[in-house]
Amino acid sequence: MPFSISGNFKNCERVSLRNFEKHLGIILSENQTQLQQHLMIRRALQNLSGSVSVLSGLSRQELLSFIFILTQFGDIIRSETPPEYLQLESIPYVIEWAKGHYMIPMEILEHLAHERIFKDQGYLFALIPALSIKEKKSWIRWIGVDFEKGGDRDLNFEIYSQCRVLQKPFLGKSLVQESEIRLEQIWPRGKNEYIDWFYKGLSTFYYSMEEMSRKEKDPFLLHVIELIKSGKFILKRLPDTYGKESSYSLVGTVEGNTPQLRETTFQWEVERLRKDSLF
Repeated sequence: MPFSISGNFKNCERVSLRNFEKHLGIILSENQTQLQQHLMIRRALQNLSGSVSVLSGLSRQELLSFIFILTQFGDIIRSETPPEYLQLESIPYVIEWAKGHYMIPMEILEHLAHERIFKDQGYLFALIPALSIKEKKSWIRWIGVDFEKGGDRDLNFEIYSQCRVLQKPFLGKSLVQESEIRLEQIWPRGKNEYIDWFYKGLSTFYYSMEEMSRKEKDPFLLHVIELIKSGKFILKRLPDTYGKESSYSLVGTVEGNTPQLRETTFQWEVERLRKDSLF
């Protein structure tokens, strides 16, 4: 998974980091705290003219390479990546944190998550923050991670990183071909007590899915539930209509439709994230 530059900049290749600093117009130093570095990067990103204009300055091959990294949950390894997606050196949002190891830092992903284009296109990293904190806590408990520390931002990235692991066995495939499905098409109101808890506001959606995963016998519905658990499909609340009950859909994610190619697992990914640093 990607990590934050703030607090970890000394663990990055200096040449790549210098290009990152130059693009943002900042200088990171050991005298700054992690919070100071984070705020500096965030302000610099906000002062840019927007990610669309930044990305529009890339060549076609560079843009394809950037999009490929996004589909790979924000990081790749050169030796495990098709050569046509390795035009990376001039992309200001990509860091070569170690030789042949590239990532889009968490600060960048957090910034891009606010851009409408990534939400509309269905990128998981941009859709997770739109869920309520209760839904996200239910989801991470269902995944089986005891995640208590940190705030909402940390929870977003913890779910994101866990989904990468859960999605890998699918090889980007599923039995569901639609890009968006109305929730009631799969589970109509009044037909299933677990999802009715959610419809009635008595439980979160992801808690209902967890309970249903233990009771459901239909192979296709169990498959759909696993797609939801892994983030291949994510809950989306539809615009409210006056006088009608809230309605929801399941949105297919870009990452969920793309095979995850990275085989290498780093030791710091296996360990629980420490408070001050990933290393």
